[in-house]
Amino acid sequence: MQNTAAPKKSLLKTIAKYLLGFLPLLIIALGIAYWTAPSWVPGQVQKFLPPSIKLQNLEFKRPGLSSTDIDQLVLTLGDRGEGTEYRVALEQVNLGYSLWQRKLTSISAQSAEVQWPKSSSDSSTREALSAIPLPQLPVTDIHVKQLTLSGLTVQDLIAKEIRLRDSEQAMSINTQVHFLDKIFSVALTAKRRHQSVNQLELKLSQGSNQLTLNATPKTLKDWTFTTDGRIDLNQFFYSPGLEPMTFELAGGLKQDRVINLTLNPNSRISTGINANTLELTPQLQALLKGYNIKTNVDTFEPRYSVMMSSSEITSINYYPSGNKLEMPQGLLEVHATNPAVTTKLTVASLELDLDQPLTAKMQQFESAIEIDVKGLNAELNAPEHKSSSNNIRMSAQSDASLANSLLKLDNTTAHVSLGTVDYRGKNSTASIAQNTWDIKGLAHLSFSPDKITQHEWTLLSTKAFNSALNLDNEQFVATGIWPKLHFIQNTKNPTGKLTGNYQVADLSLKQQPLNLNSLKGNIEFVPSKDPHGHLSFANAKYNSQQIGVNSIAGELDWRKKTQSFAAQGLLKHQNSKVPFTYQFDLKNSRHNLKVKQSSLPVSTVTSWVNTLKNYPQLSFSSGQLEIDSLDGDPIGLLFDGKIKLDNFNLNYDEFYVKNWTIEDSLTSSSKLGGTLKSHIDSIELATDIAITDISFLMPHTINSLVVTNFKGNLLKGQLEIPQLSINEQGVSPFTAYLKSIDIGALLSRLKSEKLTLTGRFDFTLPLNISDRGQQITNGKFKALTEGVLQLKSEKGKDANIAFQALENFRYKEFSGTINYTLDGDYVIELNILGSNPNLYNGFPIKLDLTLRGKLPEMLYAMIISGDMTKPILDDLQQKQILNIQQ
Repeated sequence: MQNTAAPKKSLLKTIAKYLLGFLPLLIIALGIAYWTAPSWVPGQVQKFLPPSIKLQNLEFKRPGLSSTDIDQLVLTLGDRGEGTEYRVALEQVNLGYSLWQRKLTSISAQSAEVQWPKSSSDSSTREALSAIPLPQLPVTDIHVKQLTLSGLTVQDLIAKEIRLRDSEQAMSINTQVHFLDKIFSVALTAKRRHQSVNQLELKLSQGSNQLTLNATPKTLKDWTFTTDGRIDLNQFFYSPGLEPMTFELAGGLKQDRVINLTLNPNSRISTGINANTLELTPQLQALLKGYNIKTNVDTFEPRYSVMMSSSEITSINYYPSGNKLEMPQGLLEVHATNPAVTTKLTVASLELDLDQPLTAKMQQFESAIEIDVKGLNAELNAPEHKSSSNNIRMSAQSDASLANSLLKLDNTTAHVSLGTVDYRGKNSTASIAQNTWDIKGLAHLSFSPDKITQHEWTLLSTKAFNSALNLDNEQFVATGIWPKLHFIQNTKNPTGKLTGNYQVADLSLKQQPLNLNSLKGNIEFVPSKDPHGHLSFANAKYNSQQIGVNSIAGELDWRKKTQSFAAQGLLKHQNSKVPFTYQFDLKNSRHNLKVKQSSLPVSTVTSWVNTLKNYPQLSFSSGQLEIDSLDGDPIGLLFDGKIKLDNFNLNYDEFYVKNWTIEDSLTSSSKLGGTLKSHIDSIELATDIAITDISFLMPHTINSLVVTNFKGNLLKGQLEIPQLSINEQGVSPFTAYLKSIDIGALLSRLKSEKLTLTGRFDFTLPLNISDRGQQITNGKFKALTEGVLQLKSEKGKDANIAFQALENFRYKEFSGTINYTLDGDYVIELNILGSNPNLYNGFPIKLDLTLRGKLPEMLYAMIISGDMTKPILDDLQQKQILNIQQ
């Protein structure tokens, strides 16, 4: 055992001796290396770096065996010739390395600064790199307390606590970036393939803001990407009225002379805006105010949900050199909605110069617009016209394009539903019941002063509606209105032209009993000219208490002037046509109708007089009404003019009027006022009894007439009525004078067999005619000459003494009175002085004879039927004692 231990101790002593001898040599070598480090360390550090990283400057302290502290380390990354060179300056660096393995093991620094490469002014001299170099770093872990990035933005970016980790497959960076007084958490992963960037993944967050980006480079300037997130712009700069924005985008980005953004389908950006805060609503109200329009859009919910999305692959180009934007491909849809308004804008193409106003000639776009509005109230407050409507609903679609300073709205369709429309003009008010319209057309709005704006619109009411127009003294009510309007504005019609046609089921006046049915018409209106058109109606009715005009058709051409409405046309009744002109004074609400020379059959005129309808036995034949002139108010029935009636015949029971000629001079001082001059050839009262050669004057109004100077021939004498008045209360009391009447002729024509009377008589008959009957009060009659009265009796000498005296009585005086009551009771007092040659030897006899009895409708019996003697004779025959004086 002792022998074995001895050799071992000897070996250990030998090794220790050599080590102790080599150690001084090692210490000396290391000392020499340390003191000579300034000459070899920079070269060694450069050897540690890949070829793409160049060591520009190194300010170090004395290095250690495994690390060294460096005051400043400046590196360049990339290729200057390719424009991808970055300058990195590190301060207070600790560089870890392995001298034996000849590689860097770690890098840490207190601060760093990266200078972004400046773009070459002539980018066409180089091609974009086919791949973005991403060499593997010589260390797997780099820690930098603070990094300043200059040249990328106006304000330097400062990143703190940077932790960079590198592997063969990827490089990752985690840091916090301080920018715009905000702190951003950044997590970036760059995947590599063959020492080139294959994919970038970025996650960025700041407070509630989030952004995720995945990008794949094709070249340095050509990337594909997907990104989503949420950004509140108000946290970065003052953006009142703009809510946080969310987005989901996918597509590609190219950057050269043109920055090209390609969006894949369904890429979207969503946000919310406050139209009031953004001044959109006030600006819209101010724009409408310029057209004298006021709406309630300021009461709408101000928040709008806004979304922009691509419905297909969409390409957007931006030209930095000219600050221009274009969209040559794809569709961008912009939706803006709130509870009352829904809008959609689909942009198909776009070319904009962002330095020029939208109305400039070079600006171009093509789009489609859809809008739906409900609950809208609107008012028009023009100087002379005011109108309003509530609860308006509108939906519209249009193709909109802009080019050469011309905005085109083509293929426009709209549906508009209006509540009650109230209108107030200078001389009128109107209301239109709820109505709906379909609108189609186009508008080309030119922003060049040398071009005319073009419009072409068609408005069609989808259902009939009612309306009322109120003037100072009248109201027009129309029902069943169904219009179709067309508006055009072009070079031929620079101020615009409105045309259209319409139908109205019924038009009536409230103050006057006028009604028009089945109206049809058209209208034409040019702002610099008077509106005009054509109107026809199938039936006109005027039904007052006195006049009942109906079955009148008509057509007319009309024109609306500033203070009046004028028309001319024809009135038609059966085969008759009456030309007329009409004017309505809008300021004073006055109507004026002028009828030109024309004629109407009497049957037409008489059918219009309601009073005549109370007498069904009254009939008319022949006759023609000739209108020489007629000028006045057809509603107020106030006319000036002359009319003539020729060859007019009528009959009532056995009452006949033949060949009646009338000339009526009308005056507008009262309704249907005028003076009628009349001549009648013959009025047949009963069989063979007639009044001939009759003439009279008749001042009249619609409510009254006065017959004056009525004269005619009757029974070889004359009939005169100085005045006969008829009004709404009836017939005023009047007196009829019968002069020199041949009573014998009367009895002869009445075919009286029992009574014969010769001589001429005057009658004065005060008459009162009413609905209750006829009345004669204190009527008188008197014989003008001597005559013979013969009253035959079948009893002969057995008859009473009165009949015997009157069988052959030669009178010298004959007078009496007549009274007739409303109940039909008559009292006739006869005073006769004469003699009967066959009685009392012809001595004079004075007879005072009073006849009483009942004879209903005596005047009717006397004038119409002629059967009046029989009841009187029967009464006389019953008298047994008469007052006979000698």
